Amino acid sequence: MQTKTIYEETILKEVQGLSQPVQKKLAKVVHFFKQEIITSGLDERYATDDFLSICGTWEDDRTIEEQIKDIYSSRKSTTRTESMF
Repeated sequence: MQTKTIYEETILKEVQGLSQPVQKKLAKVVHFFKQEIITSGLDERYATDDFLSICGTWEDDRTIEEQIKDIYSSRKSTTRTESMF
């Protein structure tokens, strides 16, 4: 395998000679870092835009107090779960 950077070469040298189970664990760690830490860090900048492109923005001409009052007034009371507790 042709390495592209000095860091790739260094990583390969560190991994060489380790047992296959240890190399497998290291591969999982590298995959985790790439998927969850490196990639997600880039995606977080666009998370809000992505969310809003799917769901849209909240549009309401009422004040916050009016919206809260509407939410509370539309709630219904129920006894369906009383027997569970």
